[in-house]
Amino acid sequence: MSINIQIVERKIEVGEYIDLRKAVGWKILDIEYIEKGLSNSLFCVCAQMENEVIGMARVIGDGSICFYIQDVIVKPQYQSLGVGKMLMESVMSYISKNDAEGAGIGLMSTKGKEGFYEKFGFWRRPNDNYGHGMVQYWEKEK
Repeated sequence: MSINIQIVERKIEVGEYIDLRKAVGWKILDIEYIEKGLSNSLFCVCAQMENEVIGMARVIGDGSICFYIQDVIVKPQYQSLGVGKMLMESVMSYISKNDAEGAGIGLMSTKGKEGFYEKFGFWRRPNDNYGHGMVQYWEKEK
């Protein structure tokens, strides 16, 4: 079976983004917030097969000393085909062309996927030098 997957640097459309999040079981946020968040991305790359977006990754941050890799998503039926690797290679290439010496690059791995990111030079916390990475998901009062 021949699979023709293209990696395309472009902003993802809101509908495509929602479809990817649904495919992997992630929460769907309000469209107005999705639009704002996606438009503020520094870099976005899509994995496409024919006219279908099967994966994506994006970078947010200040564009120089702080980068955060966000929304690395591949539809389940296309996982284990190297799509995530192609997306991450594109993301890391973008960062390498725009980062200052000593820039911080962060991400939050899905549980069980840490080994995938270690292949790109990321390491787990805590360790002898660094404490736990932390996160909070903001919930507005209703």
